[in-house]
Amino acid sequence: MQPSLGVEVSPQVAPRMVPKLMAVNAVLVLPLPQLLARIEEELSTNPAIERVARPCPHCGVESEGPVCHACGRPMDRFLYHLDAYPLKPRPLDEEEDPLSRVAQEVSLSQHLQMSLAASPLSGVERSIGEYLIGSIDERGFLDCNLQQVAIKFGVSVEVVEKVLGVVQSFDPPGIGARTVEECLLLQLRAYEPSPINLLAQRIVATSLKELASRQYAKVARALNVPIAAIREAHEYIRTHCYPHPADRYEAERMGGPRLRPNEVARPDVAILPAEDGYTVELVGASVMELRLNPLYRQLYQETRQRPKEFAPDAREHIQEQVNRAKLFIEVLRRRHVILRAIAEKVVEIQRPFLDHGPRYLKPLTKAAVASALGVSESTVSRALDGKYALLPSGRVVSMEIFFDQALPVKERIKEIIAQEDPRRPLTDQQIAAQLTREGIRIARRTVAKYREEIGIPPSAKRGVQVERKALAAKESLRLKWSHQQFFREFSTPRGAQETPPAKV
Repeated sequence: MQPSLGVEVSPQVAPRMVPKLMAVNAVLVLPLPQLLARIEEELSTNPAIERVARPCPHCGVESEGPVCHACGRPMDRFLYHLDAYPLKPRPLDEEEDPLSRVAQEVSLSQHLQMSLAASPLSGVERSIGEYLIGSIDERGFLDCNLQQVAIKFGVSVEVVEKVLGVVQSFDPPGIGARTVEECLLLQLRAYEPSPINLLAQRIVATSLKELASRQYAKVARALNVPIAAIREAHEYIRTHCYPHPADRYEAERMGGPRLRPNEVARPDVAILPAEDGYTVELVGASVMELRLNPLYRQLYQETRQRPKEFAPDAREHIQEQVNRAKLFIEVLRRRHVILRAIAEKVVEIQRPFLDHGPRYLKPLTKAAVASALGVSESTVSRALDGKYALLPSGRVVSMEIFFDQALPVKERIKEIIAQEDPRRPLTDQQIAAQLTREGIRIARRTVAKYREEIGIPPSAKRGVQVERKALAAKESLRLKWSHQQFFREFSTPRGAQETPPAKV
């Protein structure tokens, strides 16, 4: 016998662990829509597996799957965006219509309902929110009287206005407005404050009718600003606002024409406010509960206890299907455990970001999350690949945003440019120097890259814009002075300006 070094694959471990590990990784990487489709495929091909029936939270009737078969409402409050299943009530004995699984258009109401589910509202306020969303017409305006809503729910008008304020904070901006003025103001306030934005808000609040009829001079006199500034503000409103919030939803969130559900980002994780911070809820996890079919479970036990009573083919079929069902249920359970643990750790670390915004995002890597949880970095990458999170604000963002180390820098660049002297805009080099003094070492080229990504023009173009505004204001003042001179010269009676003819 001589000692030697070598690599040998153990045949006892590889056949058992490799297929299970591959199955876990294959399911872990799936986003929510594909995961639901994968579950449906397994249910349709394996008779040894079935869903766990649960009482509907709306009507109380026990049902299986994401949609209640009795009332047609979602069994999970965050599945409003998922329309792979029909949301219309149908009898239990109705045959499956293949056209019922054709993708439907994502409605604005479904989006608002999901945003409401992520809001801190509860109890009667949640019911009021659902009623207000149901009262929003096809234009995106609120079509109900707040006093009548208050009487209906037995609360004060102030409570209804508070709930309406929460609904109006949802995307798209302007939703739930009662008038065109309120709709435009909600949209303008959603943008970064700037001189032209603030002027546009003043115009909308005081002189919208005059602006619509293009009475620029009248609006300028009322607000004591140049006519050129009114024209510029009018153009700003025209290019940045929509008269109907529903049009904005279609144009911005859906890229023009309505997109199909598979083109809309759906959250896999919902981050909800709690008393001591935030809590994490996996979207759809409650409707993914699977179990072994009782009949196949009994047959499987009998094949193990009395194998001779079954034909070889039947025994092999039962054992194969049951083992496959057990593996899929275990893989699905591990997927939920891993994704929840990763999401909770990310939320714990990035709580300042959730509290105060992008400026407070902490530097974080997937390797750090993996080390904190005791798993591999590849596991964290697979779990977060293509996954989205529903923030407490109602926004749906990619999970990658929690690892974007450039986001706080971009926010600081926006703040620096917003505070600069408009007559002397800062160059990228000056911005980089200021960031360096603040402890953020960054190159000029990186500043230029981030500035372009957030849609801010370079200093030269910002300076040209200021010069154009100054010239326009100067020209407006010149015209105003000319008009005053004209009226001074011709407002006096003509006879008073003429010298009487001399007597001959």
